[in-house]
Amino acid sequence: MTSARTLDLRYTAERTLRVSDDTELYYEIQGDEGPHLTLVNNFFIIAPMWRNFTAELAKRNRVLTYDLRNQGASSVSPEMTWDDHVEDLRVLLDGLGIERTHLLGTSVSGFICRDFAARYPERVDGLILTGPSCTPSDGIRRRATERACINSLALGGTEGLWDHLYSVVFSEAAMREMGTTGYLGLRSAFTAIHPPDPMLTNLKCATQVTDGPELLAAIKQPTLLLLGDKDDMWNERLGAEAGRLIENSEVEWMHDVGHLPYMEDGDGFQARVQRFLDSLLAREAAVAPQTGDDQASASADGPAAEDTAGSVAAPAADLAGDDALLAALCTLLREVVADRADLPATGLAETPLNSIGLESWAFTLLLGRIEEELSVEWDMDVPPEVFESVGSIAAHLRAHHNPTPPNTSQESAQ
Repeated sequence: MTSARTLDLRYTAERTLRVSDDTELYYEIQGDEGPHLTLVNNFFIIAPMWRNFTAELAKRNRVLTYDLRNQGASSVSPEMTWDDHVEDLRVLLDGLGIERTHLLGTSVSGFICRDFAARYPERVDGLILTGPSCTPSDGIRRRATERACINSLALGGTEGLWDHLYSVVFSEAAMREMGTTGYLGLRSAFTAIHPPDPMLTNLKCATQVTDGPELLAAIKQPTLLLLGDKDDMWNERLGAEAGRLIENSEVEWMHDVGHLPYMEDGDGFQARVQRFLDSLLAREAAVAPQTGDDQASASADGPAAEDTAGSVAAPAADLAGDDALLAALCTLLREVVADRADLPATGLAETPLNSIGLESWAFTLLLGRIEEELSVEWDMDVPPEVFESVGSIAAHLRAHHNPTPPNTSQESAQ
């Protein structure tokens, strides 16, 4: 867990964008290339905090973070509605020229992401809901929690609110790891960056939110529900129900973490988010139509023929006996790097993948295609040596999965 002493909460930029006549939002952008990923704050964090949990994500994505109204370096709006938060996101994306993005919400900002995705589905490539407050229930517990937070803030200021939050959002393991110094350090940071009145406005605004399973069912974008198994707002039954309601979704549990998975396991959080983004990229590439250039490059590989499914079959020289699994893997590799004219004509199955020089995007696409075409699911703990060659991948799949390769054989390859 990132300690209070190492959290970077500095405002390192002076970037604001006007979203209405009287409101400007502070924002930061990390990363120079890759898909857009927009992280939406809950009411208890500020945009700079994300830098502590997105360094790896920013290496392969363009990561946008921003302060909501009544938060951090953004404008204070004593009078506002919940809809203002949703429309602020739209105007911010418009102003930055971002037509489409993935959205990541945490706690109450899951509602902002949910409502934005429902209103502007064409602008959202995917949703990551991390410990969201929008459960399949009718929201009775969520509303009670918000009323308790409002009372804690009104009666005890931000110190009283911090004590309240500390008792419910962190796992017991995190509390033990932080100890007294961690508790005090985080409390000091929390009270320093959150004036009570603007926060109270946002908390009261959240009471306008509507809950209900039908609103989760309205989400049509690919969705990752990333949940902590020590989060009191979620349990296995609710997670399964949310996964059923959101038709294009996956539910992943992070172990021994509470309501804020990114704070308790930042590395695990980033790895899971990146894996989800990679899976969407692979899915998109897999359904993209093949261009004329790609077809020409594929035919240049040798005596490859198009099989009944429309994919390029592996040359017979790739195969070891009648190994359908190796044949399928070689086929996928040649499809992923169809623009490469220097692949070995024989022995591709045992060729070290690092000697082929797969770019990260191509390697990611290969693993995604293997998942889809062979009906397997990669585990985060797969040792690196498994990916030394197509042959070592095949051996791992046989040992740990039950792969179902398409009907590929030497005869079809010839």
